[in-house]
Amino acid sequence: MAKRIFYIRKTLKYLPFEAICWFGALALLGFSDTTAHHFSLCPLKNAGFAFCPGCGLGRSVTLLFHGDIAASFEMHPLGIFAVIVLSFRIVDLTRQYLQYYGKSY
Repeated sequence: MAKRIFYIRKTLKYLPFEAICWFGALALLGFSDTTAHHFSLCPLKNAGFAFCPGCGLGRSVTLLFHGDIAASFEMHPLGIFAVIVLSFRIVDLTRQYLQYYGKSY
């Protein structure tokens, strides 16, 4: 049992930085408030353009995590796809890490 706990602690300590960043970003979007207004860092929106292909993607992911799939799709059609792609990336990075570094335990 103690060896298993040591393995889990060591694995979590040295997980790939990219996987931790993507997981943290998705977690922050999941806990965000869907009704809050925010300042936009979008250069196209700040330059006065009415359309930006990326605007609404974060809010779409937030709405998806809150269970409102229809509003998520309406906010940005690629929000669901982005969550799927990032989830697969996190799993793939972790799997590759465990295959490569997991043999040394």
